[in-house]
Formats: sequence, C-alpha cells, structure tokens
Amino acid sequence: MQNSFKRKKVDNKTERQIITGMIVSDYVLKEIESIYKSDLLETPFARTIAGWCIDYWKRYKKAPKEVIEDIFHSHSRKDLDADQADLIGDFLTSISSEYEKGDKFNAHYVLDKAEEKFKETSLKHLSEDIKAELTNGDVRAAEALLATYKRIERLSGEGIVLFQDASTIYDAFDMSKPLFRLPGTLGEMLNDFLVRDGLLGVMGKEKIGKTWILMEIAFRALRERLNVAFFQVGDMSGPQMIRRCSIRLAGKSDKKKYCGNLLVPVIDCLHNQKNKCTSTHRASECGLVENATFEDTPKEYKPCSYCQKRYPHIFKGAVWYRLREKVDPLTWREAYQQAKRFKKKLRGKNLKLSSHSNSTVNIQDIKTILNSWEAFDGFIPDVIIIDYADILKPEPGSKEFRHQQNDTWKALRSLSQEKHNLVITATQTDAASYDRRSLSLKNFSEDKRKYSHVTGMIGLNQTDEEKEKGILRVNMLLGREDDFNAKTEVNVLQCPQIGRMMINSYW
Repeated sequence: MQNSFKRKKVDNKTERQIITGMIVSDYVLKEIESIYKSDLLETPFARTIAGWCIDYWKRYKKAPKEVIEDIFHSHSRKDLDADQADLIGDFLTSISSEYEKGDKFNAHYVLDKAEEKFKETSLKHLSEDIKAELTNGDVRAAEALLATYKRIERLSGEGIVLFQDASTIYDAFDMSKPLFRLPGTLGEMLNDFLVRDGLLGVMGKEKIGKTWILMEIAFRALRERLNVAFFQVGDMSGPQMIRRCSIRLAGKSDKKKYCGNLLVPVIDCLHNQKNKCTSTHRASECGLVENATFEDTPKEYKPCSYCQKRYPHIFKGAVWYRLREKVDPLTWREAYQQAKRFKKKLRGKNLKLSSHSNSTVNIQDIKTILNSWEAFDGFIPDVIIIDYADILKPEPGSKEFRHQQNDTWKALRSLSQEKHNLVITATQTDAASYDRRSLSLKNFSEDKRKYSHVTGMIGLNQTDEEKEKGILRVNMLLGREDDFNAKTEVNVLQCPQIGRMMINSYW
C-alpha cells in the first residue's frame, strides 16, 4: 500500500538535522527512541526515515548508517510513491559523507535541537486539541487534555539523575575524547583539550604567529573531516586569509623572495649531531662540528629521529634543516587547483570564513551568523576559531573596559557549551612579556578573569634567535582537569614562509 504524498521541497532544516543524526549516530538514535512519536516530525518525508531508524534500533541497538540505503531500496517499490522515493533518495545521497563521521558527529547539539523541536510540536498539537474542545464547548475535556499532557524530556536533559543510567555516564566519558588530534609531542600536550564544550586560549605577544597557529589548527581539524568556522575579526582581511590558506595548501609562497633556496627545519637528535649515538638504527654516519651551519654539513650527514617514539627516554630533540630548492611563486590558478584537490578529500566537510573589521562583531553577532549558516546552508561547525578575542565588540550591557573583556570570555565559554563544539581563540600578552623568555600566568592582558572561563590556555614563546632557526616554544599556562607545569615546553618546528607552522615537535 502506497502512502499519499504531495511532492514539495522540504526546507525544515531542523528535521533534516534530526533524521541525519538518527541515521549516523548510535547515541542520537538511542536518546531519541525513548521520546519519539511519529507525529512529532511534521513532514512525511522525515517521519518515514525516522520510522525506519527506530525499527532498526529496536532490532540491532545501533544506528543504520550506510545500511539505510538498503532499507530505502527495500521499501522504495512497495511502500513509497515516486515523489517520496525521489525525495528520500536525494536526501540519503546528500548525507552519504556523514556515515563515516561516527563519534565526531555533533550528537549533543542535534539532540538539543530534537528535544526543542519535539517539545514545540507536542505543545502545538496540545494547543490545537484544546482549542478544538473549547470550540465544541467541552471545557472539561480541554482541562483533561492539559492534565494528562506528558512533558517531553530526555533523561540527560534538564534534570540528570546521577548514577542511574548508563547513557549519562557513557556520555560524560565520550565528551572527553578529542575531536581531532595534533601530531607528535605538541599533540601530547594539547589533544586532551581539543574536545566538545571546550574553550582553548592561545596567548602570545604581537606578531609571534597566533593567526598562523589558529589557521594550522583549522586545517588539522578539516583533515579529520570536521566542519570549521573561522571568524577573522580585524587582525587580517578576508583576502589576506585566503592567500595564507593557499600558501598553506601549496607549501610555497606567492612572493619571489621566499621562492629561492630555502632551509626548512626538520627534527633531529642532539646525540646524532654530537656523534654520540650508538644505535644500529642511526640514520647518519657522522656528526656535526660545533656551531656548524647547513653549508658546512658533510654530505653524508642525515638528521635522525628514530628513537623519538621508540625510546623517548634516550631521544634528545634538536633542529636541523633540509634544502627546499628554488620554485616558482604561487599563482592564483595554482592555488585554485590546490584548493579543489583538498576539497575532494573533505567529503562534504567545509571551512567557512567570516571576516569583519576590528570591534564590529561580538559573540552575540557570531551566534546570529552561525544560526544563519545552519538555517540556510545546513552548516553546523564542530570547531569555531575566533581571531581574536581582544578585538571583539563588547557584549550588550558591558560598560567598563575591564568588565567588557570578562563578559566577552564568558560569552565565548557559553558559545562552546550551547553549540557543543570546540571554541579556540587568541589573546595578547601584557607589555612585561616582551622582556620574558617564557610566558607565565602573570602575563595576561586587561583582565585575569579570562582564565576562569577557559578549559585550557597555552603560551607561545620565541626569542629572535629561535625565530631565525624556525623554533616556537609552547607551554601550558592553565588546564582544567589536567596536571600541567608552565615551565614544561614543547619545541615546535615551523616555516612561516611556506605556511607550515607545525612541521614537527619535541620536548
């Protein structure tokens, strides 16, 4: 028996998000199954798919993911009319890239939207039924409807009963998993902070490369097929950001002066350089003379990092170089081709860049932009990067500058919690930081209360000599639920001339 279905374009973004979650996420489907009724979704298109997902959960206790295609084909001939089959087929094709996202799907945000949507629809139906009884003059029947109304609420919603349900405990542990991982030693320091509901601050003095670092983090998240929203709020223009992203993808500059022979830092071991390594796996047959330059290096010398992962207690990190020979400057056509190739690897994920002049947007404005992207493009970011917090417009109601800064950081934290994503932003240091080799908690600018709102704050440190060598030192200034020591630093190798800011790292 075929369902009667009038063909129309489904523009209900919330229902699309809900059924996408039910298809791809075990957690979403498990939570929704306990509160779902078929009349809580308003479009036949969504109700049909949701019904398939609920049936699949009851039988297999997991989300159907790519199996939904088989379920669709099994129903397409006998249960669906042509219009409905076309709509569902188009929808399933459009979300095929979501199937493999798994635990990186923003389940918590979608569940919040589903609960809000179900409550809205349920109350709408209740209102209509009460009005109908009142129109018929049956006040008691209207009161009975109100008295018997059952509020829609997930177990893990507004009131959580601790230690009662396995899903709430699982959820708490699942939220602590990194959304994506940075490689090497830097990842050992930072990965635990790259989580949903997190707010990570990046603190450094002017022109130390905060924007480059934020951009590199964005690319690392994209490579893990996460949606990234990047808000540039005055430090750079949109075209400048596009140019930097192009340099990062191509691995070369558009400026001729950076396209000649270039020394790119690579990781090495100090024991290798001093010719004191006795390992049979050593890459080099000789060492370096003291204060050697690259030009003085024997041709048979090779940097070696064999022990870094295998025998970290032996490995002692150092920097050496490889020669990148002369290349042609990056052109816009080449940049465009690089961008197209990178886009194919993202499988539907994207980076949205929103550029604004200094002090023209605040977090409330950013939320409005995010809601617009969600409504019109279906774009829900997993990671939100804001460059940078200090030059945002004050939040409404803020007066004194010091309190404006505190309100901004409170709003940043709220953004991460409301959208269930990772928010990363940068902040400047105070004047005293210019005379320090390494940052400490004392080097905050304007208001130390920003530390109260972040889940992690890192410091970027670099002397003039280190900048010339291509070394940036990163220390953990503050970490919630983490054992940290601001004196412990990770050395990060980088080459800004070709847009590579995290080539490798070592303690």
